[in-house]
Amino acid sequence: MKIKIVPIRAGVGNCYLIIKNMESFLIDTGVEGYEKKIISAIASRGLKLSSLKFIFLTHTHYDHAGNAKVLKKVTGASIIVHQSEAHNLSKGYHQIPNGTTTFFRIISTLGKVFLKSRTRFNAVIPDITFNDTINLDKFGFEGKIVHTPGHTVGSSSLIISDYVFAGDSLFNIMGKVFPPFANDPKGLKQTWKKLLDYRAKYYYPAHGRRLTYEKLQEASDF
Repeated sequence: MKIKIVPIRAGVGNCYLIIKNMESFLIDTGVEGYEKKIISAIASRGLKLSSLKFIFLTHTHYDHAGNAKVLKKVTGASIIVHQSEAHNLSKGYHQIPNGTTTFFRIISTLGKVFLKSRTRFNAVIPDITFNDTINLDKFGFEGKIVHTPGHTVGSSSLIISDYVFAGDSLFNIMGKVFPPFANDPKGLKQTWKKLLDYRAKYYYPAHGRRLTYEKLQEASDF
């Protein structure tokens, strides 16, 4: 049976519920306060909350990890995150990344000063951490999670079937695909090469609509 992809708008970006054979997993959890919308997305498709096998966080910014604690509690799902960001999750805070252009460097600087309290979220200890790659076969899915740093040091992507879920490693907002924020832009360009090597049919960002392989390849002509 093919997988079903359910995008869930949870604040400023998307979470993705992936369903196969009445079992599921969740990619990111959105901004704190959107847990009911995510729970409704699961239940409205005839799934039990216990069908959620794991919650994968592409990284630990507030708009991705905001509902991780409460969703873990109500579903019993294991939380997976890259080992380099486990401490951010357990303290409920991850600093805003640097900007990749002059304008967004200014926005980043202002955000670090004035929005620190707004970027906090409910802390939770992850169940599973990894360094480079983790296979999903133990959860009954054919796919893997790979380390794709650049936006943050622990940013990671999930590959399943012919799809890549890349978090903030790429965007699709107002024609912009390269992220406006990244702590390591050079490293992120290397990550793009890695993602393109998968030659996936679609690439799903956390912000904006999915991209085709051809669109990402076109945008990677730096």
